[in-house]
Amino acid sequence: MWTAGIAVLSALYMGLVVPIGFGPDEAEHILRAYQVSLGHMLPQVVNCTMHHHLFSCRGNLNGRLVPKRRAGGEVSLGLLNVLDHLYSVSHSKSRPLHFKATDYAPVLSATLGSKLAFGHFENTALYSPVNYIPAAIIFWVARHVNEPVIGAIFAARLFTGFVWASVVTAAVAITPRWKWLFSLVVLVPTALSQATVVSADSAALGVIALTTAYALYLADRGAALRKREVALLSLLGLLVGLLKFPLVLVLVAIIALLSGVLGTGAGRRWRATAIALPGVVAAVWWDVASNASFVPYRDVVYQPKNRVFISQPAQEHYLLSHLLNIPALFWNTAIAGNLFKLNEVAGTVGEWGLPEWFAIAWLVLFVLLACGSDEGPGVGRTVRGWISWTLVTYFLATVIAIYITWTAVGASQISGMHGRYFTLVLVLAVPLFAGLGGRRLRIDSRITAYSVMVISALSAAWMFSYTAQRYYAKPPWWVFAHVTSVLF
Repeated sequence: MWTAGIAVLSALYMGLVVPIGFGPDEAEHILRAYQVSLGHMLPQVVNCTMHHHLFSCRGNLNGRLVPKRRAGGEVSLGLLNVLDHLYSVSHSKSRPLHFKATDYAPVLSATLGSKLAFGHFENTALYSPVNYIPAAIIFWVARHVNEPVIGAIFAARLFTGFVWASVVTAAVAITPRWKWLFSLVVLVPTALSQATVVSADSAALGVIALTTAYALYLADRGAALRKREVALLSLLGLLVGLLKFPLVLVLVAIIALLSGVLGTGAGRRWRATAIALPGVVAAVWWDVASNASFVPYRDVVYQPKNRVFISQPAQEHYLLSHLLNIPALFWNTAIAGNLFKLNEVAGTVGEWGLPEWFAIAWLVLFVLLACGSDEGPGVGRTVRGWISWTLVTYFLATVIAIYITWTAVGASQISGMHGRYFTLVLVLAVPLFAGLGGRRLRIDSRITAYSVMVISALSAAWMFSYTAQRYYAKPPWWVFAHVTSVLF
């Protein structure tokens, strides 16, 4: 009940208060979700030398380093116009980056309509449709009833947030132990921000938590897996495989958690394969199928001074031919403060993060409560080892993927890292640390419960206040009342 209350309240507040387009790359996520609602799985790539008439191909797009292609798809012209209006009024050079709810007023009556136009969204074009199912459903309905654009976007936000709230609440309900620790992790401030706007993170935060909780439930029960349970795990594995890369690695930790109930011999191998194979195949298939649509986002949107030479094949060749330089690459990025962004792991709001001391305090309290858990023995040492391997490999794969797709070929540092990438797998830290303190550290379950309620409530309140101040420079209660008065 506590998890559901905080999650729903966050979905309602953050979904209405965060200005449209101010979530991380939210405008591009909205366009991708709308394209998915039209039934298009893969993005459309156009050659600008043959399509000069397209708006996406006009402007300052000349130069040696700029690709001559754009990736996106056919989307509502009304949607494009509204997003362009909101961006222009909120990024005006004549005033600070603060939003006014009255900026919605001129476009409140604009409808999705039937006219389509090519919209570019290179940085979200390669995400699979699974990441956008809730928002795509809303856009499909909105298109058929000719819903106003603003109404459709807020409906997509709220529905996405409520679906996330339902899934993480189910995860807390399913897990047999460590419910309060699960509640604390799924209500981390970054999740309250990312899961309540149109993004690819909402689905990942929910599905990873639910899959981990279900695996713990089956492992704690102790009975051998039945066929229908293997089938359900296979379905969850398939969804994980179609989420953001490289989340498919989470399946290694899931198999490790289930190691005690997989059986023995050939049956054990069959069950493990049935659980992991659909997700692995789906991940490989999607990455290969979508790779042809890759267009470097940084080189078609950013200002010329920030553009660099980005090439997947060239960067891969550089890494393979300079393997000994990889440790120095990580070290240079770390000492520059661009590798471990702890403040974003625990407190991302849009493109900003809460103070780093907050993230450190939150993480320390979580680890302390987890290590001191007295809800029975934790997972075995071997299972902890596999979870640790999963987290380390996920980190390395994420960093290398960012280096290949976002960083200049041969660069000495990695650019484009965000702490929120690792919030998606933070839930695995629950079985990793739970009960690790053994007999030396014991925290009563009531103290854990009260501590989690205090931490999650204060974190949510601070997130609401920070969001209101960051975007409106006003108190949170004033902002919520003002936004709702303009919209309704």
